[in-house]
Amino acid sequence: MAKRSNHYEAAFEGFIRSLRVPCVAIDEAKRAIFGEEGLKNPDFLLYPRFGTNLVVEVKGKKGKDSRGLRAWENWVTTDDLEALERWQSMFGPGFRALLAFAYAEPIQPFPLPRDNGAYEFRGREYRFWAVGLDDYIAHLRSRGPAWKAVAMARRAFRRRVRPLREWLPMTTESPRRPLTLKERER
Repeated sequence: MAKRSNHYEAAFEGFIRSLRVPCVAIDEAKRAIFGEEGLKNPDFLLYPRFGTNLVVEVKGKKGKDSRGLRAWENWVTTDDLEALERWQSMFGPGFRALLAFAYAEPIQPFPLPRDNGAYEFRGREYRFWAVGLDDYIAHLRSRGPAWKAVAMARRAFRRRVRPLREWLPMTTESPRRPLTLKERER
């Protein structure tokens, strides 16, 4: 696993690896050479066994607002969207661009049952949701030109976002590693 200072991206990578989805973590320290300004790199390339390859930008958000409600915060920068559009176009029809939202919460003192959809990582619980770039762009609205930030209305977002696992078909059914000769002889 790459050493990541962003805990959302580190948790995302840990989650993807726990599902055994082949992935490439992209070094974001340098921009790709593209035109005069360069191009922001995506965070990950995912290669699900039985699905479309994915170009992923991970956006970390708090899971709940100050009232303890799930706010479904989903803002991103216009730079994120422009870069994802270009990468999707460069990779071609075998790839689809996704915005993956990693919602983090402290681990609850009385946690929910184990299969509550959360991934525990470094003292927090994360829930991963994703929306296709095309859907996101079709329903975005500005958060202010000075910020260069956009978001989907929460109602539209809730209708279109799906758990990340749904974008990774058959990942939990991944074939096991072949048995070694010693293991077969037992």
